[in-house]
Amino acid sequence: MRVLLITQDFPPQVGGIQTFSHELALRLSRWCEGLEVIAPVFSGHEEFDAGLPFRVDRIRSSTDAMVVRGIPTLWRRARAGRFDVSLHAQWSTGPGALMARRFGWPKRVFVAAHGRELLLRPLAGFAPAQKAYDALRRKVLRGADGVFTNSAYTAGLSEGLGVDRDRIEVIGSGVDAARFDVADAEDRARRFRERHGLGGRPFFVTVTRLHAYKGVDTAIAAMPALRGQVPDAAYVVVGNGPDLPRLRELAASLGLSDHVSFLGEVSGDEVIDALHACNALAMLSRLKPPDVEGFGLVFVEAGACGRPVVGSRSGGIPEVIVDGGTGLLVPPGDAAATADALARLLGNPDLARHMGEAGRHRARTVLTWDRTARAVFEAMRTSLDPGAATAADTGRAGEP
Repeated sequence: MRVLLITQDFPPQVGGIQTFSHELALRLSRWCEGLEVIAPVFSGHEEFDAGLPFRVDRIRSSTDAMVVRGIPTLWRRARAGRFDVSLHAQWSTGPGALMARRFGWPKRVFVAAHGRELLLRPLAGFAPAQKAYDALRRKVLRGADGVFTNSAYTAGLSEGLGVDRDRIEVIGSGVDAARFDVADAEDRARRFRERHGLGGRPFFVTVTRLHAYKGVDTAIAAMPALRGQVPDAAYVVVGNGPDLPRLRELAASLGLSDHVSFLGEVSGDEVIDALHACNALAMLSRLKPPDVEGFGLVFVEAGACGRPVVGSRSGGIPEVIVDGGTGLLVPPGDAAATADALARLLGNPDLARHMGEAGRHRARTVLTWDRTARAVFEAMRTSLDPGAATAADTGRAGEP
């Protein structure tokens, strides 16, 4: 099987879909006869691409313009490389592949769905254009041979756009647990606490892009009640975004400037240090169409570090957190319930440790990139050859 992966988001850019595309490509390149990626040009891509075990064909355009400018490259590469499958990290690059499929290459077209892009209405201010956009989205999703979703929640959104349930594969998302399993975790955690003046205070962390729907304001609003139960409790926010000024003002208005720290955008190593240093992670996203948490990978990353989590019952989050097992679920926007949940974890180290270890086990055995990529590989291969052997019979070099 030869696979052409088309993505608007790919490293060295950082983000959820970038990670998804990269981790998928690394594994498919080992299991497939051939794999090639089509992605936009980004600063520093030459050095990054040089270390990859597959070809990346870069399009000189913005990520949005690639939807149109990438079509000639897709057609040319699909036919020249005799690619059996085109796999699209977003539906918006699919129209060209559906047209090319009529001529035999690729033979199959698959699309990944993450959540937000299924609710997006970028042209809502001009009704005719939005209507055409909606129609194209439905056509691509319905016309694809299969749709891969990160959660049952996102699968439901896909069905709502007319995709037959038997063409939807819920593949979840994954984590590279080894990346978070650092040998000097305790020393790094101690140094993180020293750098940020936390000492021995119990604290929880949020790691996210700061948008209003992410619920950081709920966590801040929960702090007075939390500190009533755990007096030394602190909150560390890692990330940047348009909601940062409002969040700073909220913390100050509640008299929490000494107890809520905003670190801004930090390195990947600093994120790992924060996760090892904290007592718990919280992300309290709420539904604010088109913004929704289709999965919530950061919960799995915290689990990989052995940390319990608190999340809202919103979007795909309840599918990631085992309530009472790897963490606790609370109603979205409920500051009182959030304070109680965090107090349970910050005030009970044994409970926090137990849930953290359960999260670590889940990150290592269930929510892995190997498992996600294998589900994608098998679905595409079975579509081409319904009589194909199961994964256990492949024996291909590089099998995880």
